[in-house]
This record gives sequence, C-alpha cells and structure tokens, in this order.
Amino acid sequence: MANSGQTDMAVLVAMLSERPAVNVRLALVADEQQWRLHHAHVALDDGHPLTERAWRYSTASFLELSLPGPTAAALLRGDDQDIHGLHVASPGPSASNASTSRLRGQQEWARVTTPWPRTEWTINRDANTPQPGHDLLVGDGPSFLNFDQALSAFLHQRPHDTNMGRSDLWRIVLPHHAGWLSQITIGPDLLTAVVDGKALDGAVLELTWAAGNERHSVDRAGAYHFALPHGLAHDSLLMLRRDDQWLDWRHFPAPTYGRARDTSVVWEQPGPELDLLLANGEGTHLECKREIPEGNSRKKMLKTIAAFASQDGGTVLIGVQDDLQIVGLPEKPTVDKQVLQVVSMIRDTLEPAPPYEPRVIDYDGKTVLAIEVSSGGQMYAYRDRDSQRPEFYVRVGPNTVPARHHEIAAGFRQAHAVTTF
Repeated sequence: MANSGQTDMAVLVAMLSERPAVNVRLALVADEQQWRLHHAHVALDDGHPLTERAWRYSTASFLELSLPGPTAAALLRGDDQDIHGLHVASPGPSASNASTSRLRGQQEWARVTTPWPRTEWTINRDANTPQPGHDLLVGDGPSFLNFDQALSAFLHQRPHDTNMGRSDLWRIVLPHHAGWLSQITIGPDLLTAVVDGKALDGAVLELTWAAGNERHSVDRAGAYHFALPHGLAHDSLLMLRRDDQWLDWRHFPAPTYGRARDTSVVWEQPGPELDLLLANGEGTHLECKREIPEGNSRKKMLKTIAAFASQDGGTVLIGVQDDLQIVGLPEKPTVDKQVLQVVSMIRDTLEPAPPYEPRVIDYDGKTVLAIEVSSGGQMYAYRDRDSQRPEFYVRVGPNTVPARHHEIAAGFRQAHAVTTF
C-alpha cells in the first residue's frame, strides 16, 4: 500500500460493517432537538482495552464507548443513530473519498504518536458546518473554558493549542502490529535495534547508507546489531520489511533539524547526532552562534527563530562557530542560567510563542545549547522593543530576510485554514 492516497468511502463503510465492534470517541454538539456529530475517532484495534467515558454538558457531549461495527458504518454513511441515550445526527461525508496515510512507528500526525505503525483515514467536515460555541462547559464531566479545550483534553489529554484545530469529521485508525522498531540505540561504533511484533516470520532488518547496506534475517522479537566502524553515516535508513512491503522504518538524515525528538531513538553519545546536524553546514535549517548574542546580534538570532517557526523548522546551535568548530558554551554563567536567558529572550520578543525545545548536548567535554524550532503552521513575528512594530521573516539559504507581503498573507491563510472548524 502507498504511504498516502485516497480510499473510496464505500470501502471504509464495508470495513466497519464487517467488524463485530469498534472502539469510538465521539464529540457531539447540541443542535435543536438532537445531537450533531462534530468529530468521530474510530480505533480498529480489537485487543485494545476500553474504559467507557461520558462527559455531558448542555451544549456538548463527549463519549468513549464500544459500538457495533454496523452502527459505526451507518454513522459514517450519514444515517442518524441512537447512541448512549442520545439521538445523534451525522452530517455524512462531504466527499466520496477519504484521505489515507500509512505512518511508521513513533511518527506524529495530528497530535497522535504510537510506537507501532498505523494506517489512518480522515474525512473532513463540510466547511459550512456551524462551529461549536465558545461558552464555558460545566456539567457531568470536567469543567472547561470552551469546546476546543474539552475536545483536546478528551482526545489527546493535552492542553488545547489554537494552531492545532481539528477540521476532520472522521478519523479511523488501524494499527499494524506485525512488526515494529521499539527502540534504536546509536553508539559511536554500534547500532542496536530492538524489534517487536506479532508476525515476524520472513522479515528482514536492513541498514542502508550511500556506500552500502547490511541485512539481518529477523526470526523473532529481540535485539539486532549493526557494526558502525566509521560511525553512523548520515542519510542512513533502517528498514524492517517483508519482501517488498515495509513494516517499520527510521531515517537518519543530515541535518536533523527542528523536529519533535523520536523517543524510540537513543543516542548513547550525543556526538554522532551533533555531527549529523553539522554535516551540511549552516543553511536553510541551521544557524550557529559562538555564544548567546548581545545587541544587534541578539535580534538576528531571534529573527532566525521566528523564520524557522514560520516555515518548516530549524535549529540554532549556541557554542558553535560559523566555521562549524565546536567551542562550547562559556563556563559562566551556569548552563541553566544561559538556557533561561535564551528562553526569556524568546518569550519577550516573539509573538505568538513559537514551538521550540532547548536542549543541552555534551560533546567531547564541551557543552552546546541546541534551540530546536518546529514548524508552527503560521507566521511568527519579531516585535521590535522600541517601535513595538511586528516584523516577519523567512529563511533563504543561510540568510534570514524580511518576509514579502504575499508570504505573510500565505502564512496567515494557512493558520486560518488549520484553526477553522
């Protein structure tokens, strides 16, 4: 199966109809004398334990329960159903196809990460669907400031982020438990991959890099080793597969920039990871600073962080010279105080707060501070302290330049599209 594509709605309806039961989470909005389906999450995992939940308010209800497969299929078709004592009206899909994505283990997509690979189908709601209200939710369930906060807590147990609104009416998730990479440990001269799974017969674990590859036959769950006499080559690919179908994989590109860290990958020594990051030098996604800048240089670094967040992410390394020589942070003040200094600079000058993570890396007796900035899906402004005028920037190669009007407009249109229900 392709990593992404489209699936006919009739196929999904049939798939649900054939299952005795499915686990669902439903977000419902009060609509006249009935409840309108706002979002449905279906888990096609028969072995997943379910704890039923019901949060009920005068204007919204959130349900987690097991439904007969035919009942879920009827909702997907757009047929009204009586569920948990509520008459639920389903608007039905707005298109004949569902977007399909096949995801590797530990890959985040729409705020969900799982250790095993999965296939997800999503169906967006009609753009003209009325939005839920923004009143306080107080009732038979935890109290929330508004519907969006309740939805985020119910689905993800995470605080609501205005940049992560949900536009999908349906989300159907099928986990793949045949085989996955539960942990990868990368040392200076050895890569160890721990393989888990329920159907590993005939599987192969393969490490590929530009100059060659190495394979292990996988006959059971357990640890498999690859010698790295010259360290991990950048742009390496670790693939668990059977014949011409992948089961799970990890990619180690150069540079590895501005991304949520994969908790399944452990670097025994951070040196190899930093080497990967520096492999291609400063560019669109990497900026190096010898030390925490002052004066005009401080503004340059903050503009770069805003540009990274406004585009597709990037990393600022503090303790590394422009020629990529690692010099480390100065001994004074303490590392913790230097981290706090950078965090305060970002908080005081960038709007809204960009998605980033400060991370301290020890390398050959030296300390480097990495500011890993993720893409925020919108434009982020540097606010000049004197004029208080917001300034927008983008990254062009190794340079940070003022954003053009059409780039600013496109960024705000993207943010509006993401946050609109």
